Amino acid sequence: MNAVASGPRSSPRKSVLFCAECSFQNPVPEGWLVVSDGDERTIVCPECGHVADHRTERSAPSPKRAD
Repeated sequence: MNAVASGPRSSPRKSVLFCAECSFQNPVPEGWLVVSDGDERTIVCPECGHVADHRTERSAPSPKRAD
C-alpha cells in the first residue's frame, strides 16, 4: 500500500538544537546564547540556562622536530 502525502511535513530541520531540560528548540545560533572563550564554545539555553553543548577546538598537532 502506498502512502499519499497530503502537504508539506512540519519536521524540524537537521540544524535545530533541542534543550534537554525545557524542550526549547531553535537553529544555532538563532536564539541560543553562544559563549566563546579562546578555543572553547558553550551553547546555553536562553529559557532555562542549561548548557546544551560545550566544545573545545581540537588543537593542531605539533610539528615533530628532527633530532
